[in-house]
Amino acid sequence: MSGQNEGLSFYHAPESSGFRLIELPAELETLLEGPSPPVLYLEPGPDDMATLRSPEHTYKIRQKNTSNGLYLIKPYTRDAASPQQGVAAIATIRETVELDRVNKLITGDRNPVTQGRGKWHEKFGRSR
Repeated sequence: MSGQNEGLSFYHAPESSGFRLIELPAELETLLEGPSPPVLYLEPGPDDMATLRSPEHTYKIRQKNTSNGLYLIKPYTRDAASPQQGVAAIATIRETVELDRVNKLITGDRNPVTQGRGKWHEKFGRSR
């Protein structure tokens, strides 16, 4: 079939540096994309877990594992003599970092109240 497209070449070319995908809350994304993005600070929380602090809110940092990996890809050409360009998977991400806003924190409280996010694993994963 002369009219058939050969598709896109896919290569596996992992890099030595690790990657983490961070899921940003909408209000933090808006701040960071604004005309004067704020400085963010990583700090220890009351329960010895990491927190991310912006000028307006504090967020608990939590890592979530997933059974489905996500490929991080970039354009790739196998060699200079080959005009065909493809994509290369440079990393497989199996964990995501979530930021949960801390609404209320009482001094000495080791379990601050966090904003519910309505995600499936938070609703149904507790009973597993």
